[in-house]
Amino acid sequence: MIMCPVRLPIFLSRVLALSVISAGFALSPSLQAQESAQIATQGDLANRGGTVAPAGTAPFRIFDPALGEIDLVARTPRPKMFTVSTNQTFNFTTNAFLSQSGEQDAFFWNGRFDASFVPYAVRDFTPRLTFEQNFFRYSRFSRLDFDSQTLQLDLKYDLNRNDTWFIDGSYGGTRLYTPRGSDGEFYRYGLANLSLNHVLPIGHSPVYLLCTAGAYSRNGDSSAFDRIAPYTSVTALYHPIDQIQVSAYLRPEVQFYTNDPLKSSRTDVNISLGGAVAWTPNQYVSIGASLAFLGNYSNAGGQSYNVFSPNIGVAAQISF
Repeated sequence: MIMCPVRLPIFLSRVLALSVISAGFALSPSLQAQESAQIATQGDLANRGGTVAPAGTAPFRIFDPALGEIDLVARTPRPKMFTVSTNQTFNFTTNAFLSQSGEQDAFFWNGRFDASFVPYAVRDFTPRLTFEQNFFRYSRFSRLDFDSQTLQLDLKYDLNRNDTWFIDGSYGGTRLYTPRGSDGEFYRYGLANLSLNHVLPIGHSPVYLLCTAGAYSRNGDSSAFDRIAPYTSVTALYHPIDQIQVSAYLRPEVQFYTNDPLKSSRTDVNISLGGAVAWTPNQYVSIGASLAFLGNYSNAGGQSYNVFSPNIGVAAQISF
């Protein structure tokens, strides 16, 4: 649990920004593709929402010999109980240590493995329990290598029948640990998040906007990275053809640190934006690429930085 006092802030700063760098890669045909690695929260560009049903979808129609033609008000598919998935991305970063000056670039690999369980669901409410394992490995700076494990409960509540308005709440616990040596676990935290989401179709075009407003609270050990952060995000999803998805996102947030050792009133403005393209030949596999930018602007000296990161990757999932 005890690490070098110089290494720890560098290590954790890198960890806390990695989600935005890897999240721009849209690998899934659903909004879930915009999720970040759950070891951090800056990159939660679009909270878990599942596949979006376009507004104005025609009601399901059946015919009964005795009653004639019947229009049902709505029909909602039951979510799959178990989902197993993986994302494998190969990334480049222009600023491996998230420094204001003397930036150093590096390649790194992120392997993510998820297993989720839906114990119970009704038409407008879906709980989901997810375990996630992450691996990060760097080409030039092996001291930045780390692994993480997360157990998270998501609660999604639909506010209307066509799923264009929904509330997403979650709480998860995460532990970070070194893959080698005797240091073992070096950071753990709990993360609570609540957001209001709206999916907006653009006319009759194959373009949708996902608009999100929310806030999260992080509390960890050590407490130096504890924060409360309101945020907004806008994600545009475009399907020129069924198997291709093009996306772009913008997410600003304000981070109020509650126990920062450098400045008691530390406040950061964190802005992430990027774009991605993904090819999904079937419901099980996606291949894609993305480019992400993260800018962090802090009132604490030396804590501001910019980083660009392109990546390519492949994802697979199966539900049953």
